[in-house]
Amino acid sequence: MADVLSQQEIDALLSAVNNGDLKVSDVEEEKKKVKVYDFKRAMRYSKEQLRSISRIHENFARSLTSYLSAQLRTYVQIEIELVDQVIYQEFIASLPSKTILNIFEVQPMDAKMALDINPQVAYAILERMLGGQGGPANVNGTLTEIETMLIQKVFSQAFDLYPYVWENIENLTVKFEGLESNPQFIQIAAANDTVILIALRITIGEFTGRITLCLPHLIIEPVLPKLASHQWYSTIAKTNVPQQDKIMQNLDNVPVPMIADLGRATLQVADLINLQVGDVIGIDTGKIQVKVGNFTRFLGNPGLQKGHYAVQIDQVIQAEGDDF
Repeated sequence: MADVLSQQEIDALLSAVNNGDLKVSDVEEEKKKVKVYDFKRAMRYSKEQLRSISRIHENFARSLTSYLSAQLRTYVQIEIELVDQVIYQEFIASLPSKTILNIFEVQPMDAKMALDINPQVAYAILERMLGGQGGPANVNGTLTEIETMLIQKVFSQAFDLYPYVWENIENLTVKFEGLESNPQFIQIAAANDTVILIALRITIGEFTGRITLCLPHLIIEPVLPKLASHQWYSTIAKTNVPQQDKIMQNLDNVPVPMIADLGRATLQVADLINLQVGDVIGIDTGKIQVKVGNFTRFLGNPGLQKGHYAVQIDQVIQAEGDDF
């Protein structure tokens, strides 16, 4: 509530105005600034949250660049062009009547997101996969069954990388659900719901196009508190480990075949053809060679361990570069 002026203060102000010591404009109440707000187009996300989402998808763009470069065996560059929030109806209205929409199911949010691929981009990818140069083509947005299967395979595998860019924020599971060419048949959010659009500029050789990822509010809402800058950096700091440790952790999970070579024998073709059940084949006796991949790394003796065949390691065969 504003302070009430005494009569003496009012007289002093009037006197100052009459004498010219004070201008009327100096005592006028400052006009309040009015900001226009469209309730039909509610802005749910702050600039800070949008920046966090942009950083997440910068990592995804780098991963997608590496993946497509390997798949297409050519120069591919993907960069974020725009991160914005619009209502879902505006997103659908901005799409051409025929496009290529990949739909993905996202858990644990139990929601769906969409990836819009410009038909020119899709045909550049397909042409490169089928042995062409990967240039633009005059297309009408309709894919054949074979082309549909190829696009599904490329982008369903590409989005296997998507949960990794969110792992510092939330554990996501992304599953490819289907592909649609008519945007009017897709309903992943209510018409007036706010969605986040991430527009990616993709360069394949000399051709440049756009793909757009649409994230409904149902996916973003559960992780909003974690998208603040202080929370973002705090989470990264907790999960950050030295690069060498990361490499070792990844190597620990790499499956490597191991084979125990019991011995070898030489048979004539006639003997091999006449083999019967119960025949015994004599083999060279000696130490059992244990191979890791295609290389012999251990020598041992045969035996049993809890009713299972086993090999007791007697000797380690070291190779150049071993540090143990």
